[in-house]
Amino acid sequence: MKNILYIALFVLSLTSCSDFLDIDDETKISNNHLFSTISGVEEALNGVYYELGSGDYYGFTMLIATEAKGGNLKFNDITQENPFANYFLPSFQFSHNAEGEDDYTEAIYGHVYAVISAANNVIANIEYTEDATETQKVQAVAEAKAIRALAHFDLTRLYAQPYAYTSNAQHIGIPYMVNNIAWDELVSRDLLYDNYENIIADLLEAEANLGTALGIEDASYSKAYMTKLAAQALLARVYLYKNDWDKAIEYATKVIEDGSVSLIDNSEVLSYYSNNTPGREDIFVYDYTGRSSIVPIAKRIGIQNDRTYLYLQPSNDIIDLYEEGDVRKQLFAEQMGEILTTKWVEHTGGKDHYAPILRLAEMYLIRAEASLNLPISDEVQCRADLDVIRKRANPEAPSIQLSGSALKEELFNERRRELAFEGHLFFDIVRMGRNLRRVDCNALYNVNVDYPSDLFVLPIPEDAIDYNEQMIQNPGY
Repeated sequence: MKNILYIALFVLSLTSCSDFLDIDDETKISNNHLFSTISGVEEALNGVYYELGSGDYYGFTMLIATEAKGGNLKFNDITQENPFANYFLPSFQFSHNAEGEDDYTEAIYGHVYAVISAANNVIANIEYTEDATETQKVQAVAEAKAIRALAHFDLTRLYAQPYAYTSNAQHIGIPYMVNNIAWDELVSRDLLYDNYENIIADLLEAEANLGTALGIEDASYSKAYMTKLAAQALLARVYLYKNDWDKAIEYATKVIEDGSVSLIDNSEVLSYYSNNTPGREDIFVYDYTGRSSIVPIAKRIGIQNDRTYLYLQPSNDIIDLYEEGDVRKQLFAEQMGEILTTKWVEHTGGKDHYAPILRLAEMYLIRAEASLNLPISDEVQCRADLDVIRKRANPEAPSIQLSGSALKEELFNERRRELAFEGHLFFDIVRMGRNLRRVDCNALYNVNVDYPSDLFVLPIPEDAIDYNEQMIQNPGY
């Protein structure tokens, strides 16, 4: 029932202040009424958080599509006739089209902008909340702006070329929506440079103002809400994508030295993933608990209770990257003759499902990469941070002695090993300007794609072009 209410309030938050939504046959809640009390604001924010875990966003599309593109996943049977499989086949083969037929491009575009719209509605209406303290109002805006920044950042990763594609990112980005607009109002795409300036501005404001999250029903799951530490971790990632190495190091270090999160031990790695609950290494997680209409990621690529939706599995390209003695090699298991990942395990009996968006291990990898790319490369710091992650996975692993291009390649591989199936690989390939090379890949075409390529960005959905004469389509579509 709580989840039904969150969905209803999410949809409601997209309407104008005078509109209303039927939640059921007997109850109609106006937008004015929703934002008139702090409890209504809390429910609206919870609805936005809930939608981060939607199947059209982090629930599975954002992760599975990009992991298939990057080469960590392959199809079980490329010829199978399965509508769910066909949903990701264009991603796997880089055969997207603007019409979005049998494709996820239209769904994720619309859903992420809907999340942004809902966050904007909280920002726009909080001033009308009669019983809210000033602290609560500031907190609500800070949470909404942090989510708005995350959603816009994800859209730039999907629908725009990386920051380094042109000098100072002077190429086309996405529309950055700081306000909601009328249905017939036209918007245009900003430069990617301006997108990043807005993302960073939202996150810096959030960092300065985030305190205790609103609407927390269980303190043990507070990591499913935006916090100051989450804003700092996201800033570290954004600065890394911007190639602002000094700032990436600064913010990754802030998170590492904060003390409120710590790396799990080698002995905890397997249970950390199998439990699917927030752990001490997590900074920000998304919740996909209780989604009767959405199949969890485990049913797509992980260990599951039935085989109804399984059509993708780990490739040998990723499996073979793990050496003997690496505990992460044990995160693969055979089920009915196929090797699957145990990072995602389907639970029954009402068990909660949470998965990380930001965790501490990534901060070490960010600092390692940024240190390596400084004008005067700090290879010592890079090796030290990589060793923290490598030796957590295998305490007997020798310290890294590599330098130069060999160290850069090891950094890429360590990110791939540690962050596998969490939605990073393809974006790492693109932002680093690497050629895509997939060996254990059964795609019928576009197995390998050289950088730069128009194929590395998704098409703007046809409807967004047709109804907005100012919207420009991506090249190649």
